[in-house]
Amino acid sequence: MLVVLLATSLLVVPPFSVDAADDLDACLRQAPVQSPPPINWGEGVPQMWSSTPPVPRDTVRAYLSQVRAARACFRTLDPSRVERPYLGNIMRTFQVETALLAALRRFADAFETFEDARSYLNAAPNIPSAEGTRTGWIRALHQDQGFLHFRIGNLSASITHYSTALRKTSEHEVGLRVTHLLDVGLLHQYTQDYQSARRYYTRARRLAREHDRTSEEHPSEWARLLYLQANLLLEETLNTEFDRASLRRARDLARKGRSLATSSDRRIDLALALSESLGYLGSFDRAYALNAEVRRYAQARDDAQLRAFALLKLGVLHMQTERWTEAESVLNTSLAIAERMGNLDQQRRIRRGLGRLHELQQNWATAEAQYRAGVAVIKRYRESLTATQWASTAFTQWRDVHRGLVRTLLAQNQPRAALAALDRTRARYLRDLRTRNRVATQLSPATRARFDSLGRALTDVRNRLGTDSLSDATEAALRARKASLMANRQRVLRLDSARTPRPSVDEIAASIAQQDRTLVSYFLDDPWPVYDRPPRSAAFVLTGDTLQAVALPGLSQDSIRAHVNTISSLFADRQASRSISAMHFDLRPLRALHDHLYAPVAAHLPDGQPLTVIPDGPMFHVPFSMLATAAPGGRYDHEQARFVLHERPTALDLSASLATDTSATRGDAASSSSDLAAFGVSSFDSLRPPPPSLPSSRADTTAASSLSLPPLPGVQSEINALDRLFDDAKTFLDEQATEPAFAAASQEADVLHLASHALVSPSSSLRNAFLLHPDSSSDGLLFLHELQTRDRALPLAVLSGCNTARGALRGGEGMAGLQYAFRIMGAQSTVSNLWPTADRSSVALMESFYENLRAGQPKDQALRRAKLTYLENHPDNLSPFFWASAVLYGSPRPLQMNASDGSSLRTWGPVALALLVVLLGWSIVRFRSQLGLTASQQ
Repeated sequence: MLVVLLATSLLVVPPFSVDAADDLDACLRQAPVQSPPPINWGEGVPQMWSSTPPVPRDTVRAYLSQVRAARACFRTLDPSRVERPYLGNIMRTFQVETALLAALRRFADAFETFEDARSYLNAAPNIPSAEGTRTGWIRALHQDQGFLHFRIGNLSASITHYSTALRKTSEHEVGLRVTHLLDVGLLHQYTQDYQSARRYYTRARRLAREHDRTSEEHPSEWARLLYLQANLLLEETLNTEFDRASLRRARDLARKGRSLATSSDRRIDLALALSESLGYLGSFDRAYALNAEVRRYAQARDDAQLRAFALLKLGVLHMQTERWTEAESVLNTSLAIAERMGNLDQQRRIRRGLGRLHELQQNWATAEAQYRAGVAVIKRYRESLTATQWASTAFTQWRDVHRGLVRTLLAQNQPRAALAALDRTRARYLRDLRTRNRVATQLSPATRARFDSLGRALTDVRNRLGTDSLSDATEAALRARKASLMANRQRVLRLDSARTPRPSVDEIAASIAQQDRTLVSYFLDDPWPVYDRPPRSAAFVLTGDTLQAVALPGLSQDSIRAHVNTISSLFADRQASRSISAMHFDLRPLRALHDHLYAPVAAHLPDGQPLTVIPDGPMFHVPFSMLATAAPGGRYDHEQARFVLHERPTALDLSASLATDTSATRGDAASSSSDLAAFGVSSFDSLRPPPPSLPSSRADTTAASSLSLPPLPGVQSEINALDRLFDDAKTFLDEQATEPAFAAASQEADVLHLASHALVSPSSSLRNAFLLHPDSSSDGLLFLHELQTRDRALPLAVLSGCNTARGALRGGEGMAGLQYAFRIMGAQSTVSNLWPTADRSSVALMESFYENLRAGQPKDQALRRAKLTYLENHPDNLSPFFWASAVLYGSPRPLQMNASDGSSLRTWGPVALALLVVLLGWSIVRFRSQLGLTASQQ
C-alpha cells in the first residue's frame, strides 16, 4: 500500500492590471506571483531531502532572501495610497518561505515562520484584500504546517493542523472540504485508528454526493476517495482480522478508481493497491503484471521511494508463491534503497518481510537477526520523537517485528529471551503517556521547547545522513553531532528508559517470589492467513525460581475470539447489554477457554497460590476468574458450575514488568491509613449537551446524542455504604460530585471511588470520560487528560460504572478504557467493569469488597471473597453476568483502611454483648447473695 502524500492547495493570487502604482509593481517583481519560487509545498519539499534534489540548495537559499525582501517591500507600502488588494501577496511570501525553510531542513525556523504568519494575520493589518483572503490563508497555513508535521513523522500534530484547516474551510468550498476530510481520515489511518478513518472517508463520500459532485464531473476527487477506501480495507484486514470479503471490496474499489484516475501518479497508486488485493485473493498472474507496471513507472520517473515500495510488495508476492530466493533478492534490494533514503518506516516494513521470509523457511537464527534489526530501526525512530508525539507512536504494526522475534526465540527454545522480548512490546503506550505527562508537568516551557528543538535537530541530522553525496569528513561531523544531540536530549528529559529501565526477567521473578505469587504471561499468535504457517502460541509461567514456556498448540487469537463471541450476545455485539438474553452466559465456551488457556498451565501452579495474569488479544474481554473449571449440569446450569474463582485469587496486568510496580507509597499496608474519596452520580437529567466530538466516543450508541442516560439508583446506596464503612471517607453524591470537587479531593486521597456512567471512546483513550455533576465552572465530563495532573502514585482507583474496563483493544496495551486512563494517571491498581452491571449486584459486591479491604485482605483476595459471598447470598443470580464483571488490574497489595465508629461497633458488638451478659449475670448473683437468697440445690 503506497504511502500517500497529503495534497496541499496553494491559494491562487489574482493577476494585477498593468496600471499598478510603481511602488507596488516593484514589490511584485520580487514576489512569488511574478517570480515563481523554485520549490513549493507538495512533492517539491520532501524531494529536496533526497540525495538528488531537483533544485540546487544554493538556489533555494537565494530565493529565500528574495522572498523576504519582497515581504519587507510590501510592508513599507502605505495601504492608504494603494487601491488594489495585496494582503494575499504578503501572505504568499510567508507560505513560500515556510516551504523553502522546510526544503532546507530548517524545521524550527519553518515552524516559527508559520507562527509569525498567523500572528501577522491575526493582527488584522489594514491592508486592501480580496474577499475571503484572511480566512483562506488561515486554512492554508494550517494545511501546510500539517503537511510538514506529517513529512517529519509527527502525526498527532499533523492531525491537529489538518483538522483545523477543515474547520476553517467555508461550507461553500465543497471540493476543498472533501479534500480535507480525506486528509484527516488518512492521518487517522496512519495511526491505525481505522474506525475514525472510515468515518471521515464516509463523510467525504456523502458530502460529494449531497452536492452532486459525480465521478464523471470530478474523476480525480473520486479516484482519490476510492483509492483511500481500498487502501483502508487492505490495511485493516491485514492488521486486524483477515477477511476475504473486505479484500474483494478493496479490489473492486481499486478497479473503479483506476478507471477514473486522470493522473499517472494516482493510476499507479491504484495499480499497486489492486495488485496487492489480487495477490491476497490468489490471482497471482495479474498481481505480478500490475506490480511490474508500477516498477517500470518508478524507474522511468527515477522515483526511488516508489521503487522500494513496489519491490517490497513484489517480495510479498514471491513469498505467497514460495519463490524464496527471488523474494530475498528483491527485499534486500528494497532495503538498500530505503537505507540510502533514510526511510525508517520503510526499513521496518522490509525487515519484517525478511524476518517472515526466513521464518517460513524455518531459518530461525536468520529470522531472529532480521527481526532484531527491525527492532533497532523502531528504536531509532522513537528516539527522534518529540514530547508531544509519544501519545501517537504505539501502533500495532510496530509490534509485528517484536512478536516475530518472540516466535523465533520460542522456536529456538529460548524462553527467557522470548519473555523479555514479549514484555518489551507491552504497555509501551502507557509508559509513553506517563513520560509525556511527566514532561508536561515537570519541565518548564523553556526546557520543553529546548527538548523539542533538539528532537527536530536530530531529525535534520538523520535526514542528512540518509543522503549518499556526503564526504567522509561531513559524515563524521554529522555522526558526532547526532551523538551529541541524543546525549543532550537524555540530560534534558531524564527519560524513564534511562532512569528506570524495564526490569529483567530475574528481577521480575524476584518480585513475584516476594509477593508469593505466580505470573502467567500469554502470547497468542496471529498467523498471516495468506501464508501456510501454524500458530506458535505459548504461556510463560514465571515463579520465583522457575520459568516455563508452555506450548498452546493450535491456539490463535482468532480461535480465542471465536469462543469469546459465543459466551453471550454481550460479547458478540457490544450494543446487546440491554437484552435480557445477554445475562445468560453459555458455559461451553467458558469451559473451552479454560481447557485452552488455564488447564495447560494449571499443573505448574501451586494449589491456591494467587495468580497474576498478563492477557493477550481477545483475552482482555473475559475475566480470567470466570473461566469454567467444571460445568456438569449443562450450558446454563450455573448452580453446579465451578470457576477459576473457586480455586485462587487472580489479578491482571498489562505487562510482566508492571507487575513489579509494588514500591511502598502512601496508602500501602506498611504506611499510614488510606484516605478514601468517593464520587457518585445517580441522576443525569441535568447533563449538559456534549461537545461535538463526544457522540462518537459513546460505546453505547443506542442513546441519543443528547446523552439521555438512565438513572443509577444504586449509586446512593453504594456511597452511603462507604460512609458507614469508613470514618474518614470523603463522599460526594450528585450535586456535590463536581469536577472541582474531584480535582481537590483526588490529590489527597489514596483510594478513589467513582460510581457513575462512563463514556468510552472506540478509538482514542484520550477521549474517555466519566460523568460527574455539572456546575457553573464545568460540564461534568471528566476526560482522561484532566486526570493526568497527579504528582504521586495512587494505590487504588475503583471505577464501579458500566464498561469502565472496556475500550479500544490496542495491541500490547489491553483495552484503553477508564481503568487504563487511571493507570496512566499513576494508579497502582484499579477495579473496573467489563460490561454494564446490574445495579443491586454492583452495590453488594462493592460493599463486600471494601469490608474485605478493611479487614486487611490483599485486593485480589478481597475481590474474590466479595464474589464468593455474592454467590452464597444470591442463589437466584448465579450467572457470571452478575458477579464476574469487576476485574482487578495492577498491584494486589493490601491497604490499611480505618473503619468507622459504626462499623467498629458492628465488629465488636457480639463480643461486647457477651461480656455484658456475663457481667449482668455476675451482678444478679452478687445482688441476690447480698439479700440472703440462695439458689436452689438440685
